[in-house]
Amino acid sequence: MNDLYPLNDAMNAVFADRDILPTDVPQLDLYMDQILSLFEQCLGGSKRDPSDKLLTKTMVNNYVKEGLITPVRGKKYTRQQIMQLLCVYHLKQTLRLNDIKALTGRDDVDFEACYTRLLEDKERMRAVIPPLLREQLPVDTDDPNERLSLCLALSEIACYLRRLCESLIDAIPEQTGGK
Repeated sequence: MNDLYPLNDAMNAVFADRDILPTDVPQLDLYMDQILSLFEQCLGGSKRDPSDKLLTKTMVNNYVKEGLITPVRGKKYTRQQIMQLLCVYHLKQTLRLNDIKALTGRDDVDFEACYTRLLEDKERMRAVIPPLLREQLPVDTDDPNERLSLCLALSEIACYLRRLCESLIDAIPEQTGGK
């Protein structure tokens, strides 16, 4: 039996994730607690488990210490730093921190423009990927063999895309933060 309903429900849920829009980020500098609240408010629905933490003070402090985002002056984060943090948040879902640093630990990037482009790209992906998956990967999710096979295929797709990112990062010239 080819039962796509559970798979369709899962894809609908995954691809219905909410994003922090640039208009959600105030033009004013924010304190750490305000940033954590913004992330929780806007992205909390994408947690796998309600007890998961999207972002913590320790994470943000480590990102600053490791050079993934620019140093904070005082206790407030600028809009540019918040956009930088949003880019780090998305990249850390897939890439290692050193790779993220090569991309975000820079001052020659317009993080708001890049983040806005990400949101546009995500809209296109949300329209294209679910039908492609339904066509290419039909499975009976009640069958443990079919479920494992599907997860293996999806994992491999993620691996190919991660390796492509790594290849692009490895091509960054040495003097600008690449390997």
